[in-house]
Amino acid sequence: MLNIRGKIQEMKTRERYRNGSGRCRLAVAVLLLMGSFWLHAQNVLPADIRINGKVMWEAFESQRQVLQQSSAVVYTDGKSHVKSVYGVVVSADGYVLTKASEIEGKKSISMRIGRDLYTNVEVVNVDPRWDVAMLKVAADHPLVPVDLSEDDDVVQGHWVVSNGSASRSTRRVRVGVVSAMTREIKSSASDVILGVMLSADDALKVEKVTPKSGAEKAGLKPGDVLKRSGDVELKERADLLKSMKGKKPGDTLEIELLREKKTMLLEVELMARPGKQMMSRNDQMSGGEDSLSKRRDGFPRVIHHDTPLIKSSVGGPLLDLNGLCIGMNIARASRVATFAIPARELRGIIENMIP
Repeated sequence: MLNIRGKIQEMKTRERYRNGSGRCRLAVAVLLLMGSFWLHAQNVLPADIRINGKVMWEAFESQRQVLQQSSAVVYTDGKSHVKSVYGVVVSADGYVLTKASEIEGKKSISMRIGRDLYTNVEVVNVDPRWDVAMLKVAADHPLVPVDLSEDDDVVQGHWVVSNGSASRSTRRVRVGVVSAMTREIKSSASDVILGVMLSADDALKVEKVTPKSGAEKAGLKPGDVLKRSGDVELKERADLLKSMKGKKPGDTLEIELLREKKTMLLEVELMARPGKQMMSRNDQMSGGEDSLSKRRDGFPRVIHHDTPLIKSSVGGPLLDLNGLCIGMNIARASRVATFAIPARELRGIIENMIP
């Protein structure tokens, strides 16, 4: 009996010890957690030394000077107050390259280069494949174009500098690093259109041709019956979508059609689908249409970097640490990704688009 009582007393003692030890461990954990909060509060970087703070701006002052004189602030609000996008000065005689989808359909375009405001801006050319537009201003003095890099070896981890915010007189910088391999960004078939509306009664009969579309330029007319698109024989609407799968704006398709019992062949340039691109779950988590570029895929080749731009901050130069232009920012693609057209491709685009 005494042995049993002794065992019970021993068990009670152990239980009291465990409870006390547990409370002690809990108290220690709470103290450690409070300490970590205190340390975190003490270790938060002051705003001026963060990646896009004042000290960082000062470190990249030479690149900022390049952006000051060789990038353009493009306005489409008619008042030159609200920036729509940036542009790249590509010639001394007034040619500026910018992102086409951000100025599409705008009747009033003006731009500021350095501190000079230009209100007479002409759109001279558009390349839908790259989503770029060539603008022209009548400058009363030679402009300073960017110095395009000859080095196509853009390596992951390299620092890059872009336009950040801008006032009427001053450009600011945003910095980041190349975060992925230079590569093609494919588009889905839903991102390109032929430029026709098909009849509800006859699935492959053209009811309407979209003005200024590739179909109109190629000569398609209401009443035409589509028979073949590229290598795909057309039996239903789904076949037409299949023929455009993987195509990019600016690509062409050979269309075979029947017009008044005569077979015709037309070469049609595919156009970007107007309006906003469909949102994926990742897009929605990245801020949705308010944060991302309207056109953010379907590019033949891009530099992928992590500079935290907003959609109105694309269109400008992407610089290396030497101030050379290694590309043109063409899309804010997600919360952590910005795409730029590499200098090699940019050089060819400029040559082809200046009359």
